[in-house]
Amino acid sequence: MAETSSEAAFVRRTVIAAGIVAAVGTALFVFWTASLAFFLILAGLVLASTFTGIASGLRYVGVPRRVGLLVAYLMLLLLITAGFVWGGVVIVQQFNDLLQLVAGQVDRLAELLQEYGFSDGRPSDEPGLGTLLPSASGLFSSASRAAYAILGGLGNAFIVVFIAIFVSWQPGLYRRGIVSLFPKPRRARITKTLCNSAHQLTMWLAGQAISMATVFVVSLLGLWAIGMPNAFLLALQAGLLAFVPTLGPFVAGVVIVLAGFADSPQMALYGLIVYVVIQGVESNVTQPMAQRWATALPPALTLGSQLVFGLLFGLMGVALAVPFVAIVKTMVEDLYVKDTLGGYAAEAS
Repeated sequence: MAETSSEAAFVRRTVIAAGIVAAVGTALFVFWTASLAFFLILAGLVLASTFTGIASGLRYVGVPRRVGLLVAYLMLLLLITAGFVWGGVVIVQQFNDLLQLVAGQVDRLAELLQEYGFSDGRPSDEPGLGTLLPSASGLFSSASRAAYAILGGLGNAFIVVFIAIFVSWQPGLYRRGIVSLFPKPRRARITKTLCNSAHQLTMWLAGQAISMATVFVVSLLGLWAIGMPNAFLLALQAGLLAFVPTLGPFVAGVVIVLAGFADSPQMALYGLIVYVVIQGVESNVTQPMAQRWATALPPALTLGSQLVFGLLFGLMGVALAVPFVAIVKTMVEDLYVKDTLGGYAAEAS
């Protein structure tokens, strides 16, 4: 009798384990096949957190939450309208010209490396150094196509904006729907975890906004001071890329240096100095300020998630990897590390 009971327990555990594996596999398959939809939803949640952060900031000066949200929506509308009125397609074309300029510098750099002997001695028609470097034409033509795809993908942009508006206007409605999927004894804890995740995401976005604004202003002043051509566009791309931690600033610095080479090696050196100053200000001023309100992610976790998401999902994966990991990290800490395991292990002396 005891042996039969033991066998039944073993079968039950096996069935449960197989069910968990099948559920995880199915979830991963669905996420893979519908990754664009998931990232659009995530982008909507990120934008909703931005709206919520603006409304929360206005509440400190006595503005009601709903009025603050309306102000945030209006700010987005004005920003989009100003972009079209001020430059619109012209700015995109200028960015395209800048990318073509940088692409030419990449080809020139490859030729210089070959002239200085960084070649394997094979004939020019055989694979050599060129195969070790990224294709400039492919790289920057893809970037140009991405810029035009952003303008042409108005449908996806509208989806993101509407998701953000709906979620930020009635967050309790969607939070209540998620919490209702859990047993009653766990609902209070799940609610607290969801609120904590939303708060951490809002604080992270606030820190990134400070970093982006600082990088843009310092870049514009520095590049204007040294007389760098296309100073505004270079500063704008540096500020926008600051949203992507670790990888974004590196790419922005490479673009600045290569754009400087188009003018002269001396200008490229000045551009490198400006980039170092920018990173010094960000590392020693803006990042410590941002980390006062939001918990910073470990650098290795940040870079690793960006590499994995970029390999699997492309540019959108790189841009949204860190917010996704920040949300997952908060949930794992609250629901698993603290509740199930009893907290973090003590650091060994």
